[in-house]
Amino acid sequence: MSTLIISKSKEMMKKSFEKTLYRFAEIPEIKLNKNFGIYIHVPFCYTKCSFCPFYKEVYSEKLKKQYLSSILKEIKEKEIHGKSKWVYFGGGTPNTLKIDELNTILDELRCKVKLSSIGIELLPSFLTDDYLIGLKGIGFTKISIGVESFSGNVISKTGRKNVNQSKVRKIIDHTKSLNLWANVDMMVGLPNQDSGIFLDDIKKIAVILPDQITIYPFMIIRGIKAKPGISSNEQFILIEKASKILKEYGYFRKGVWTFATGDDIYDSSRDELTEDYIGFGPSAFSTYGDWKVVNPELKAYIKDFKNNKRLGFIAPKTNASNEWRKFARMIYDLKCDNYKKLPFYIKIFVWVLKLTGYSRGGFLTEKGKIFAHDITKTVVESLPFPIQNPNCVKNYNEYISYKAVK
Repeated sequence: MSTLIISKSKEMMKKSFEKTLYRFAEIPEIKLNKNFGIYIHVPFCYTKCSFCPFYKEVYSEKLKKQYLSSILKEIKEKEIHGKSKWVYFGGGTPNTLKIDELNTILDELRCKVKLSSIGIELLPSFLTDDYLIGLKGIGFTKISIGVESFSGNVISKTGRKNVNQSKVRKIIDHTKSLNLWANVDMMVGLPNQDSGIFLDDIKKIAVILPDQITIYPFMIIRGIKAKPGISSNEQFILIEKASKILKEYGYFRKGVWTFATGDDIYDSSRDELTEDYIGFGPSAFSTYGDWKVVNPELKAYIKDFKNNKRLGFIAPKTNASNEWRKFARMIYDLKCDNYKKLPFYIKIFVWVLKLTGYSRGGFLTEKGKIFAHDITKTVVESLPFPIQNPNCVKNYNEYISYKAVK
């Protein structure tokens, strides 16, 4: 019965997201004035990690200058006002940008909206004390560093430079001294990463005590060449073992993969499931009004702003997709409440979860956590990424033709 519930749930999620079809066309006008987030995509990386599904380009000074010119124009022309709930610089590797370049982007945003909770994703091997001081000085409040694993044997297979425990400890200690909030991303299921290596990684990061630790399972997403070292179920078992270790160090479970020492948590992916947000930069996602929008790749993005065009991948929102996203957010938070706003067909589903012991009192049980793990993985792995997946774009050939013309 348990296996059937999980498989049927995953099937429904996949079907819901497969119904989203994009068209390469002019981006619709945007107007946001409350309860929205802001995402800035910095696509540059010094090397490309084999496990990363996100759009990136190998760093070049020339492309960076063109990127900065384009993104400032994009921000300037957007009709956004009021106060943002969060701002997140992701990538790619945002610390390929200098502090003054980040500040220029923030200044342009501040001309439009009041900013709060400003966070940035950072590659620890290229992070310095001066860079952290600079981030604090221009208004950043949160950082997230991607460690993934301390094992040199594991990280060397991903294309990323290894960072040791003492380096991460120094970063976190300095972050705390600056009154910056810090998250550390770890991964489970990487090639060559067995249970012993993973649990040792968790013990090593736990003693450093960042404000939050997020453990991501290895995702099987289109474009990923590497294969997971262990199955999804084995990944879940190890996350549960990690949960017990982290509890001993004062961490509380805030979501299916998120552990924090306090009430504050930081996870833009979680927020994006239910809130409107505007994405700036190449390949950035946005959702607002009746639309889902994805910007084109870097060279097409730069070309747009040179030729005064605003083209991207657009798709109308569907009620079913919106409702399943809300359900996914609830499950992500390890909750399962049959509240009034849920449509009837999801209420029935929530009732079945309660009847079969997956939830009790509005929260997922221990039995229900494997359900949350599988559903959340399915959501991430099933999301239509138009740049990586031409099958979800009605007129992808037009995009190819547009990119080809100089």
